Amino acid sequence: MGLAVSTKSFECSVNDGLAHIVLDQPARGNPIDGDFCREFALAIAELSERADVRAVLLSARGRLFSVGGDLMSLVKQGDALPGTIKAWTADIHIAIARMVRMRAPVIAAVHGNVAGGSVSLMAAADIIVMAESAKISAAFSKIGFSPDSGSTTTVTRRIGVARARRFFLLGETLDAATALSLGLVDFVVPDGAVQSEAVRIATQLAAGPTEAFGAIKRLFSQTNDRSFESQLEEEAQTLAAISRTADAQEGVRAFVEKRKPVFSGK
Repeated sequence: MGLAVSTKSFECSVNDGLAHIVLDQPARGNPIDGDFCREFALAIAELSERADVRAVLLSARGRLFSVGGDLMSLVKQGDALPGTIKAWTADIHIAIARMVRMRAPVIAAVHGNVAGGSVSLMAAADIIVMAESAKISAAFSKIGFSPDSGSTTTVTRRIGVARARRFFLLGETLDAATALSLGLVDFVVPDGAVQSEAVRIATQLAAGPTEAFGAIKRLFSQTNDRSFESQLEEEAQTLAAISRTADAQEGVRAFVEKRKPVFSGK
């Protein structure tokens, strides 16, 4: 089943609870441009409201995952560039914010090179599976730009303020082993196994307790913004609410009955 909105920057389908988003402009390096920002915002808005979406798998076709922002399009803007940036970021920023807040876990399957704004798109995923030959580049400072697409938050949440600042100031390129050691990605696998491993994890999560996953994501997204006491109370309130769900009740019954739970995502 596809989306209600039409897209030309990527393909999207939903099967057995798993939404597949596949960046699909390989000849151009899967860039982030105005069309992508607009289409991605519409797609995430729809997927975040669909009850049949219990996990999202983000991947790409071609040699590269994404080159990041479409610099050729930006060069053509001339004096209109600041307004264009505000228009593009209005879409991609709300898309990433809503993706982070989706109850469904997001898994990224990363190969080739990832640069610029696509680094944030990757880092916003809950689980990242990376090819051992892939590289991650902080390209902003090399062209005199500052980061966008939530990079200063999504990357910082994974590797810390000081390391993220260094990454962006120096315009570093990280190989897969370094990204793994920093916690920027979660798994590094042989190049030929990226998609299959990401599908395996995404399928596992798509069969899980979706409301509980959403609660876990929400709790961790705010842990640095609350006092310890406030977070303790938020955990208590959230757990009490989750305990009312069908999946929580099924999980407890299955444990007592010594069987594997069958979750419905409700």
